[in-house]
Amino acid sequence: MKKDLRASIDIGSNSVLLLIADVTNNNFLEISKQSFITSLGKELDKNKVFHPESMDATYEAIKSYAEECDEHGIPRENIIATATEASRVAQNAHDFFEKIKIELGVNIQAITSQAEAYFSTKGILFNSSFDSEIITIMDIGGASTELIKVNTKTFNILESISMPVGAVRASQWLADGLFVQNLQKIFLDFTAEIDKFQSKDLYCVAGTVTSLGNMHLQHKEFVEDDVHGLILKPEDIDLLFKKYSAYSPEQFLELFPFLQKRSNSICGGLHLVYHIVHRLLVKEITISTYGLRYGTILEGKIKKEFFHV
Repeated sequence: MKKDLRASIDIGSNSVLLLIADVTNNNFLEISKQSFITSLGKELDKNKVFHPESMDATYEAIKSYAEECDEHGIPRENIIATATEASRVAQNAHDFFEKIKIELGVNIQAITSQAEAYFSTKGILFNSSFDSEIITIMDIGGASTELIKVNTKTFNILESISMPVGAVRASQWLADGLFVQNLQKIFLDFTAEIDKFQSKDLYCVAGTVTSLGNMHLQHKEFVEDDVHGLILKPEDIDLLFKKYSAYSPEQFLELFPFLQKRSNSICGGLHLVYHIVHRLLVKEITISTYGLRYGTILEGKIKKEFFHV
């Protein structure tokens, strides 16, 4: 029987992630999972374009992933490569992705915020159990944060919003002394929408919250099995905030080596999680390591309606 091997690359504002899986006969077997922090959204709000160093790092990450796909016999044109908020904003995104397509043979598709919500939801529903029929999901990326309300029985997304703040943006705002006023403006602009997502339970995906979960456990290395399904209380977030909210990237890296380049954005991510959790009146946070790349690989393709134009 011929195996159905698939590969998904998730190009975010902070990281570039690879997932290779065998989905033969609707089974799911992870073959490879990789992550590089490339900070593609670095200084994007100031310059409106991708930073040259970040483009170089992203190019090298995708080249490495493409070569790994070659080893598994997955044609490069079949790789499901998606890009999110930073790629919707950067004025040089099209030219950069065209270069990658020509030189590496990987076709990158920028997707809408609605697509982000859909695929993140598909990923988290795949490998989690729920007590409630209606749940709220939070997906904090580098440049945006998605809040999603979904029916777990019907997989019907009831509400979703995308707020233009993520861990990278928040970290830049902290450095510029603009975090409080910028976040207050977003909360004001989205007041009516945010109120719809107030929930006792919050399910969280993506690197910021999984990293905070690992920090809560005081792990030096990232232990996915310990983080997936981990439940945190608001008091746990409060304690992380109290201990680390003024840490520098160097201090984060010394204490938590697993962060690697994410040490540059984890402080902004921590501030963001702290404020959103309290804004939503959350009582319990459940962390999932399954996110967008799982959703896209399970789907097997990106519908045109999800393309960002």
